[in-house]
Amino acid sequence: MSGDAVAKRAAFHMVHPGPVAERRIEWAGARLVRVSERVEADGKSLLGAIAALSERFGIAAGTGRIARCTLAATRFTTGGPARDGKAANYTYIREFGAGHLPWGTFSFGRTPGGAPFVHCHAMVEAGEITEPAGGHLFPADCPVAGAFDVELFGLDGLDLVQQPDAETLHSVFEIGAHGAVSPPEALFVRVRPNEDLTEAVETACRAAGLTDAELGPSLGSLNAPDLMSEDGAGHALPSVGMEALCLSGSIVDGTAHLSGTLVDEAGTPFRGTLVRGHAPVCVTAEVLVIAR
Repeated sequence: MSGDAVAKRAAFHMVHPGPVAERRIEWAGARLVRVSERVEADGKSLLGAIAALSERFGIAAGTGRIARCTLAATRFTTGGPARDGKAANYTYIREFGAGHLPWGTFSFGRTPGGAPFVHCHAMVEAGEITEPAGGHLFPADCPVAGAFDVELFGLDGLDLVQQPDAETLHSVFEIGAHGAVSPPEALFVRVRPNEDLTEAVETACRAAGLTDAELGPSLGSLNAPDLMSEDGAGHALPSVGMEALCLSGSIVDGTAHLSGTLVDEAGTPFRGTLVRGHAPVCVTAEVLVIAR
C-alpha cells in the first residue's frame, strides 16, 4: 500500500462505555531532572527498584527507560478488542519464569493513597517466546535478578496520580497538582482516546509556547494506526489497543514528526512513522516533550 493510499483511509474511532471527558489533551510544564544508572536490584520488584531510585533523587513523577534487565519471573499482557464491558481490554496474562527485557519504557508516579506506581511497556524475551514480542508489563509482579540500566527523566514540580477513568473504565495517570514553570524545560502530555497523537502533541507544544523540542521516553496505546516505513511504504495496521512500547520523534517549527514501536494482540512488534491523522489514541498516551 502506498503512503497516499494509507493517508486517504478514515481514521479509526472507538466508542468507549463511559461519558466523554471534555478535556482531551492535558499538559503541564516542569523542570527536568535526568538520572542514568545501572541499578543493583536483586530480589526487588521492577516497581520497587524504580521507585527506590526515584525516591533517592527526590523525584515524584516522570518517565524513563530500562535496558538489560533480567527477571526471575516475567508477567505481561497485550491490548486487544472489547471485553468485560470495555471497548478495549487486555488479552490473557502471560506468565513465565526467568526472562529478559532488552529495553522498555515507563511512566512513574503514585496511587491516590501515595504508593508508587509504574506504567511500563517492554520487549520481552523468555524461554517459551520464539519470536520478538513485547507488551504491557506488571512491574510489581516482576522480580529483578541482578542489576539493570535505568534512565530516569524526572519532572520536578509535577505530580502523576493513577486514577480510575470514567470514560474508558481503565486506570490511567492523571496530572495532579503542580507548580507553574515558565518557560518549561519539559512537558508531560496526557492524551485521551480518539485524539490523533501527532496533532495532540503539536497542540500541547503550541499552548506551552514550544516550537522546537524532542520526545523523551513516551508510551501509550493506539487504535488501528497507519505507519510509514523508511522506504515510504504505508502500512495500515488493523489491530485495536496496540501497545506503544516506545514513542520518539521531534517537533520542528511547531510541526511534530513521531515514530513508534507498537505491538499487536499477539505481541508482534511493528515500527514506523505515525501517519498524521491516522494514529488515534486507544485508552491513553503519556508523552514527554523536552524543550530544545
